[in-house]
Parts: sequence; C-alpha cells; structure tokens
Amino acid sequence: MNRRDFLASSLLLAAGTALPGCAGADTRPQASGSSADPPPAPRRPNVVFIIADDTTPSYHGCYGGPTPTPHIDALAADGVRMTRGFCCASLCSPSRYTLFTGLYAQRSPANLRTGRPDDPALVSQTGELNTGQTTLASVLRAAGYLTGHVGKWHSRFDMGDLGHAPLRHPIGDADDPQIDAALRRNHDIARDVIQRCAGFEVADRIFWGNLDAKKGADPRLTHHNPAWITDGAVDIIDRAQREGRPFYLHVANTVPHTPHCHLSLGQDHRYTWNGRLEQPPRSHPDDASVLARLRAANLPTEGPFAGVNAGQVMIDDQLGAIVARLAELGQLDDTLFVYTADHGLSGKGSCHAIGQHMPLVLRWAAGGLSGGRIVADLFSWAHVAPTVAEACGAVWPREAPLDGVSVLDALRSGTPWPTAARIAYHEMGWSRSVVKGRYHYIATRYPAEALARLQAGEAEVAGIGIETFDRLNATFFTHYFSSDQLYDLELDPLELTNLIEDRTRAAILADLRQELVRICASMPRPFPADPHPFQLTEDYRQRVARRRAELAKIQHYPSQAAHIPTVVYGNYDDPDQRRP
Repeated sequence: MNRRDFLASSLLLAAGTALPGCAGADTRPQASGSSADPPPAPRRPNVVFIIADDTTPSYHGCYGGPTPTPHIDALAADGVRMTRGFCCASLCSPSRYTLFTGLYAQRSPANLRTGRPDDPALVSQTGELNTGQTTLASVLRAAGYLTGHVGKWHSRFDMGDLGHAPLRHPIGDADDPQIDAALRRNHDIARDVIQRCAGFEVADRIFWGNLDAKKGADPRLTHHNPAWITDGAVDIIDRAQREGRPFYLHVANTVPHTPHCHLSLGQDHRYTWNGRLEQPPRSHPDDASVLARLRAANLPTEGPFAGVNAGQVMIDDQLGAIVARLAELGQLDDTLFVYTADHGLSGKGSCHAIGQHMPLVLRWAAGGLSGGRIVADLFSWAHVAPTVAEACGAVWPREAPLDGVSVLDALRSGTPWPTAARIAYHEMGWSRSVVKGRYHYIATRYPAEALARLQAGEAEVAGIGIETFDRLNATFFTHYFSSDQLYDLELDPLELTNLIEDRTRAAILADLRQELVRICASMPRPFPADPHPFQLTEDYRQRVARRRAELAKIQHYPSQAAHIPTVVYGNYDDPDQRRP
C-alpha cells in the first residue's frame, strides 16, 4: 500500500465520521463596550499541565471524535475548548521548547551549532534548554510555587556543559541488581538535567526520550507506563498540600506515540526507568478495560489506530485520577488545567497545518475559564507560558524575552483578542509559515550547500531538510516541494490546492508574507523573503518530480504513516480576509 492510498483509507478508520460542530462559534462573553470589567481577582491557582505525545483533536470525544475520553470531555464541558490551537514546531523537542519558554525554538542556541550563519537555520529536534534558562517553571518557582515535572523529557540530551557523560540505557535483565542500579543512576542524572535546565524543583518518573529508541533494553522497560507517571503527579499534589504551597505540575506523557500503546496494556508496570518497584502503581485505573472500551466504541483493537486510541484512553484515565485527587483535597476549582499535545500525527515534521493543529482544553472555575465555552481565536503555543504566568500572578523577568503574549484577559472576560496573538507562526526544517484568519502561507528556502547540490542534479536533497519526514510527507502534500504555498484552510484543510498564483488573493498573500518577514527578521539566522531563482525554474520542477516519484515507491507500514482526520479549524471572520 502506498502512502496516499493508506491515508485516504485512514480518513474513515482513524477519525470515523466528520466532526460536526467541532469548531463552533466563539462563545466567549462579549464586552459591552471597548473594554469589559474583569471579574474579581481569584486566588493563585494550582496548575496541572497535561501533554499528550503525538495526537490530533479528532482522537477526543469533545472534538467530535469517536475515542472515549469522558474526563477530557467533562473538562471541556465545564471549561474552555479552543478550536484553533497551533503548536509552533511539529516535532517533540522544538514544540516543548516553546511550551517551556514562550520562545520559538529557533532561538535555542542548539539551532546555531550547525550550518552557516548566513543560511536559514534547520529547525529539527534542536529545541534544547540551557542551564539557568528562564522557563515557566523557573518563573513560577520564584513566585513560591512547588514546580514538578513527571514523564517524558525531550528538551536536552547534550551533556556537554552539564558534567555528566551521555546517558546510555542499560542492556540486560531488569531484575539484575547491576541493571537496576544503572537505571537508578541514570534517573538521578536525568533529574539533575531537568532541574538545572527547565527550572523544576521536583523531577520524577522520567522517561529519557522516546521508548522506541531504547533498542536492546529489557522488553519490560520498553512499554508505556502512564500509571507510573500518574503516581508521580499525585505525589507532587500531595506534597504541595502538606507544604501549603500552590503547585505547577507538568505531566508529559509518552502516549500515544509509538510503540503502539495497546501492546503496553496488561504489562508489569512495576518495571520502570528508575528501577523495579515493590508494588505496582496505585493511582491510575487498571488498564485491563481499555480494549473493551475501544470495542464498545466500535474502534479497532489491533494495529496503529488501536495504539493511538488506547493511548488517548490512558491519558483520559490519568486526568480522571488527578481530578479525583484534587476534588478530595477541595482544590479542583482553584486549579488551572491545561490539556494539549506537542504536535500532530499527520503532517508531523512539516509546516503543514494538520501537523500543527492541536487539541487545547482549559479549565479554571475560580478564574473564569469555565462554562463549556468554545473559542475559535488563534492560540499559538508561544502564548501558553505568558498566559499561565499571568494567571498565577507571576512576573516574567523583564530581561527574559518572550515571543508570546498573555491572552488571559481575552479568555476570561471576552475582551478583544490581542492583535499580537492573531497570527500563528510555525518553523520546521528549512520551512517557515504563518496562519492568519483562514489562510496559511508556507515558504521554503534552501541553504547554499543544498541549493548547489540541487543545481548539480542531486534530486534527493529536495525537501525541507528532515529526511525522515520528507519521506512521509512529500507524497501526500501535493505542493510539498514548492517554494511558496498559500492555502485556504476553510475550503482546503488538507492543503492540497496551492493558491499562490491566485490573483484574487494577492493582497492576502502580501499580508501573510509581510507577517512572516517581520517574524523572521527577529531570528538569529536569516530567512530570505523570496526564493532563490532556481526554485522557480523548470530544472527544479523536474528534479522534485523525480524525487517525488522515488519517494512514492517506498512502502509505508501504517505505523509510519500519518493519521489524517477530517479537520475543522474554526471560524474565519477576520474582516481583512473575507472570501474574495
């Protein structure tokens, strides 16, 4: 099965039917005049930030999908559901960099270690945090919060200036005392890295990178273990209760990323990356019923889609356990919940919108984020850190830059969405893009060496510079190799029709290009406004046609292919972008 055939069939299998009413109208309370009286200031909230690893809105009941996610749905029904949340880079490391810092990942010094200073930066798994960097965790910690991270870490693996040797997962029987001791040493090192680079006071239940990269490890360690993560989350909540402190809890899941999550059901969850537990995790519901719940929803229980759906159910169970504990402590309404993901499944590793479009559900009953409202304004991941910081009454250091802005007032009281928040910027490989209103502009600019190789006839260089994802994405997205692309997300959510030559949209294109130029001008590496003339020649078109033909021969097992649901992005009522 080739990629396009698989993706066409997966539209039905992955997402079921279309997503009726998923976007909805913006039902935020409207201000009576030019401004609205804000509600009384609530007490400082706790923060529970739960992040899924590789998912889309359509794997959630509240977004119209068939996956049984009752706890996430309940959060949305009594909170705020965003229909136009967009990450800023559709891979783990750069996306998380933005969530931690409020900065675009290109600003990480790791992006400047390769390539020439006068070439576009290659944005890939390069969103590394440095020691002492200003992060949401460090800002809230300075404000008196107990800050804790549990789960996956994908934001710094280079030990160059940290005083540690590179972490190597031990190979051997996890019951061997030496292997167990090695696991515990590694976990201590991982804890130190997270505390020093991300600013958390507590770091526990750590997965160092992706599970499917742990080749040769004891198989009992290479299954997902969200129950272990959930225990760590509840422990941090209980510690904050004992100490009388508000808390910021960052829960980073390994699901629904591969390995396929349904294969982890029923495993011995005493085996962890911090050694073997005496007893299995206690806080998370038993996973024995997950497959039964998938069957009841008429969802597959084998194959890659079973893996994604099972992973979403596991996260939903985790949220339920955390909600239950906070309710027991009487802190549920004083807690700001943020549920989202790092990036999508389809379009991952590209600038295409389906790789950026994320679920985003917020609830803070005491703070006015409640009532089951649906908000269709653009929400970039760059705005998460400043918005949460403001909700917590924490002041972001003046000397620490931010690419995002707080949208708290707009979310709480219905004041107009900040002008600075009305676009969403994305960067991946050698591509950059902006979403504004219903339109999406993508540009790709090659560095000098790649351009020279293309001109010499090396067609295999064509792409955005990330070979793994070029292979996955180039044969689906019709204009993947085009230097400039313009899409109407309302009419063409899968971005198959490039409107770049449409004269009726010339003003829209000029506006989006100007926005992209403005953002890129602030970056540490240049990004030309115009493509190199070679990218507009027949020679280039012939080379990329040959490249596409070669990639089309690759047989993609479904687990490697993208999952493309029916996509609904929200309302497109920007007065500057009315339909021509």
